[in-house]
Amino acid sequence: MIFSAYSALNIASATLIAGLGAVIAAVHIPARSETQYYRTARTYLSVAFILLALLKLAEIIAPKNSDNEFTGCIALVVAAYQALCFTASLLLFIRPQWVTKRRMVAQLVFITVLAGVLITGQVLLSHRTYLVLLGTCSALYVALLAYYTYVFRRAYRKFSNDLYEFYLEEDLNHQLRWIAHTFYSSLVVGLLVFLSLSGQQWLDGAFIIIYSAFYIYLTASFINYGQYVSTVMRAVRPAEHNDMPQPAADTALMLQGPLDDDLLTCLADTPMKFATISEALKKWVDEQQFRYNDVAVKDIAKELGTTPRHLNDYFREVVGEDFVKWRVRLRVRYACRLLKQDPNRSITEVATESGFSDRSYFYRKFAELQGITVAEFKRQAILSLATRALQPANPDTSQA
Repeated sequence: MIFSAYSALNIASATLIAGLGAVIAAVHIPARSETQYYRTARTYLSVAFILLALLKLAEIIAPKNSDNEFTGCIALVVAAYQALCFTASLLLFIRPQWVTKRRMVAQLVFITVLAGVLITGQVLLSHRTYLVLLGTCSALYVALLAYYTYVFRRAYRKFSNDLYEFYLEEDLNHQLRWIAHTFYSSLVVGLLVFLSLSGQQWLDGAFIIIYSAFYIYLTASFINYGQYVSTVMRAVRPAEHNDMPQPAADTALMLQGPLDDDLLTCLADTPMKFATISEALKKWVDEQQFRYNDVAVKDIAKELGTTPRHLNDYFREVVGEDFVKWRVRLRVRYACRLLKQDPNRSITEVATESGFSDRSYFYRKFAELQGITVAEFKRQAILSLATRALQPANPDTSQA
């Protein structure tokens, strides 16, 4: 009776996990650059689900007199592969640049070698020697989990900081805290695999119920992440994969009036030989063409009615810095105006509207040119706006 209940539990668990794996594999994820890592995570999780379902199937069809130690050995091996899949999947959510092909291959080789040694030892070694080997491999497995925990904790701290730095919204960090909860839940389940090594069916049965519940939670979490993937990837995606859209060309979105700084004074008084370039640049700035980030300098020079070399001579002799650096200054000053005008605007939108396609570059240049981070500038703008709102309006003393 006990065995029949245990066997039924295994069958139910294998069916459930296989079904959940199919659900994850069937999740529709649009093929966009920002969802690249989400699609990769789907593959890793599907593999992890299939591995466990196959293990459960092997237990069901195995001869009833087979050695329970072999089942426990396989459970430990599969748990190690799953730990890698789960950790890689969650890191793809928060720190995708960590999950490189080189790291994945190295860890797969390490786990596979240990698995081969453990399985071979179970077959060829004496019982006492095998127990020593099993203890060694168990210790290495725990060390692997400790390593994954260390990596995840560092990545999650960086993720939280990046997310707040990018959006200045605490609520978003709270909404995504389930990622950390999922990792630590998987860590607990990974440690509970040792219940399978006890040889006690009731302990193994309890473990089956626990990890089945975890797989349901993991599937729901994975599907739920779909609504956040674009938001998260804007903040944590490697710069080489950022594909910011061009700022809107609608002149209604443009800030009116000249940029109130010294960036345009060089255009007011220039030698006669550069008069044409100066006038063309004034118009170019008035139309805020500096906000478009995919236009080559040679095309800009052609639009200004000159050559790249002549344009370079103008900036070297008149402005004192090259055109690209000068344009970056224009973009940063424009970003400052956007934030002063509407401090609640997201930093992502400000970077896009100002002409920056690489957000990390925007952060770096903003801090370099303004002396403070864009997040701190935004905080100051919000405080300034709130202070002005609290000040009483000047009474109108004019008489009709």
